Amino acid sequence: MMRLEAVRELIMEARRSEAAARPFPSGVGAGDDRTGFLNASEAGLCSRWLWYAKHGIATAGEIHPPHGVFDRGHAFEHWCTTYLAAGLARAKARLLYAGAKQRRLVLPGFRLAGTPDGLIEWPDRSETALEVKSHGTAQNYDSGPSEMHVRQTELNIELFHETTAHRPEDAIIVYGLAEDYGRLALHRVERRPAIFVEMLGKAAAAFDADSAAAVTAEGVVTKQCVICPYRSRCAAAQAHAIPAAGTGGLDQATLRVIDRLVAARQRAVAAEDEAARACAEVEAEIIATLTDAGASRIKRNGYAVQLKTPADGPAVLEIRSA
Repeated sequence: MMRLEAVRELIMEARRSEAAARPFPSGVGAGDDRTGFLNASEAGLCSRWLWYAKHGIATAGEIHPPHGVFDRGHAFEHWCTTYLAAGLARAKARLLYAGAKQRRLVLPGFRLAGTPDGLIEWPDRSETALEVKSHGTAQNYDSGPSEMHVRQTELNIELFHETTAHRPEDAIIVYGLAEDYGRLALHRVERRPAIFVEMLGKAAAAFDADSAAAVTAEGVVTKQCVICPYRSRCAAAQAHAIPAAGTGGLDQATLRVIDRLVAARQRAVAAEDEAARACAEVEAEIIATLTDAGASRIKRNGYAVQLKTPADGPAVLEIRSA
């Protein structure tokens, strides 16, 4: 006979150690490197929160990840994709990249990754990405999706474009109530290519900044501070980074508004700079590839590329829609 507490710990320790096979089919390995990437599920997080997480800073929260919450989500995802696939088949459509065929989409050079919950191929061959979320009664998504989930879904759409031959122009987020899977709320998210540039800037901030104080604390704007496990460290870093200075005679409320606006501008500037660097690197690689292959122009997949090599100057690359 064992004490009830010992039985509880026996269950949780087996879950933490992956001693038994997970009851939810997935094509994604449990040991995938998440620390070295900005993952789509993190796309909506505060950049300073991400800096702490990516640099291995200990939190004041629980020692172990909330496996029960993760598994609840996996259970609903399995239920949803199973019956969605069956329904789509009757409608002459298909569900790809789901269940055991789920796949992590990775761009190592950009340190971006994501694991969509599926991809719907409609009868007309158009495609829609899929994101599945479970929630408790404390949340209600009937009127609209979470902004965090929208950012995740937008990045996954772009990862399909960047890493596969699929070209979804939208996505569907399916919310299911954990207490009653039949309570579904569905929302459509349109493709927004600008998210890719935004995430390049966020990845650069999260991985490359020398200190937390050098990273924008967007949680002040997005109201994430109340749930952030690093909020005590963040407040200390912020206080250390901002010396006493004149306030221009403004009250604290007005100063906080200006803080938010300056933070938003810093995010935009960082994203623009990172995008320019990424664009230059990609164009240089295209020029090198065409030069090595002895080609000067190609036309495919809706775009045309031409490499001009004047005798008195560097090569010029032109890319346009075709």
